[in-house]
Amino acid sequence: MGGRAAAGTLARRMETLPFSERTRWLVVFGFVAISFLAATLKAFPSRPTILIWFVVVAAMLCWRNPNRVARVVWDWLPLLVIAAGYDLVRSRAPDLVPRAITEPQLRFDEILFFGTVPTVQLQDALVDRNTPHWWDYPAWIMYLSHFVFTLCIALWLYLRHREWFHRFAILILTVSVCGFLTYFLLPAEPPWLASRNGDLQHTTRIVHAVWADLGITDAAKVFAGDAKLANPVAALPSLHAAWPFMVLLFLWNKVGRWRWAILAYNAAMVTVLVYGAEHYVSDILLGWLYATVVFIVVSRFLDRRETRVATAARHEVPA
Repeated sequence: MGGRAAAGTLARRMETLPFSERTRWLVVFGFVAISFLAATLKAFPSRPTILIWFVVVAAMLCWRNPNRVARVVWDWLPLLVIAAGYDLVRSRAPDLVPRAITEPQLRFDEILFFGTVPTVQLQDALVDRNTPHWWDYPAWIMYLSHFVFTLCIALWLYLRHREWFHRFAILILTVSVCGFLTYFLLPAEPPWLASRNGDLQHTTRIVHAVWADLGITDAAKVFAGDAKLANPVAALPSLHAAWPFMVLLFLWNKVGRWRWAILAYNAAMVTVLVYGAEHYVSDILLGWLYATVVFIVVSRFLDRRETRVATAARHEVPA
């Protein structure tokens, strides 16, 4: 009886909702029911599938939803899309590693730097293979800052310049998706992995060495190259370089003298990526190219769309 009463209450509440909201909830309930039926009949879904499922449900619940909480979730949905995309690529890493390329990016760096990859030059001068030096710890922090720097910029825009936020989120999402697609189509070995496979002189993955020196074994395992924990061939293009460069492009004409701080951050990140054996210079240049093309194309598309919307709004204003 209790179940019937609850169902009746839910049905009455659904009848009071506007048609569009009623349709939204019916679609969501239908999607959830079909999903659980599929999960019951088949094996339990993988983590990437679950993340994608959450993205779809959140999109259905929040799209054009006037509720304040729903609007916030919709605004930050690109973050969940990026997380789902990254995890999907990571889940395919065991299949991607055997066909990862090495030669093009390695040879490009050798030609550009007169026969020796700059990672090798820097590490010959600065790296102790046994124990990290003090400067390896700032390099480790700089590398990890990738995971918070762009997010902090997005949060600042959301709180202080909401009119800029949505365009910035679209730009970061687009360049990330382009990178993820490239990782599927053209997996590539970074310098540390090329060294391990004998295609490059010895290099040390600084991030892994510092985690190990700190005794944080779980984090060290993630950066040890196990394809079950992370994707070791997601190197071309470098999103570590593309994200801060996109921040630089987007904010260059908006933040005055702070642009030089962002430029300095980009320079420091590039230095750490090369020194730490995370990326070839060619990976970084391609990351910058991706960011530049996405910035130009998406900005022009959004500008034209805003112009069309503004023109239509002017024509609807009564004389």
